[in-house]
Amino acid sequence: MAGDRPPDVTLAGFVARKRRCVSPDCGIRWRHTSPGAVALGISRAPVMRFCFVAMTVGFLVYSVGANAADITVHDQKNGFSLTFPVDWINETLSEEEIKLSVKSADLTCMVSAALYVPMAKGSQSDTRKIMENWSIHNWKKTVGSSFTTADFTNDKLASFPDNYPVRLADVDFTVRQDNTTFYGHSRFAFSVRGARYGYVNCSVMAESAEQVAQMWTRLAGKAERVANSFILDSP
Repeated sequence: MAGDRPPDVTLAGFVARKRRCVSPDCGIRWRHTSPGAVALGISRAPVMRFCFVAMTVGFLVYSVGANAADITVHDQKNGFSLTFPVDWINETLSEEEIKLSVKSADLTCMVSAALYVPMAKGSQSDTRKIMENWSIHNWKKTVGSSFTTADFTNDKLASFPDNYPVRLADVDFTVRQDNTTFYGHSRFAFSVRGARYGYVNCSVMAESAEQVAQMWTRLAGKAERVANSFILDSP
């Protein structure tokens, strides 16, 4: 039925409804809503929100990427950059937590960035160590808590150009509303760096796991290229 379709079959948002404190080993609090927000179209942005001090929308600098067919956006205020194909649509932002949203057909990549304030008792102050010690457990306790189900794979420690650590991972997820389940797959790049955190989430969403698998097979290369281009500025 038409009423059961997810909005634009893209990953919709999770607007803050309740708080959950994550274990002290990563020193992060996580805010999320019930997954029903996806099906209801409450928000179109994947707002898996850290309970950090929000920053204002930044000053964007556009430049040609290393590939002439790409464009690089550098948000100087929020301290990140992302490179994506020049023909992608730069969407209007509907959530304050999302600083950039770009889209090509079924693939949407969104960036969130803010100030990081360690809140959990006994949390590490060395953000480099946080990222180096990050694990599937941390993905599940933070990002995973925003979905009905979330199966994380391909967790990998990578580096920004200046060798600061960034974590990469894939997640197969479901979100459920009433008796309807929607399926999706995302590629994340995430880092906490000094007084900042940020991530990019490149995702597809559809009405069945089979549809998602077909879409991801076709779009995985693009998603990985954009996610790998994410850079969180040095302090």
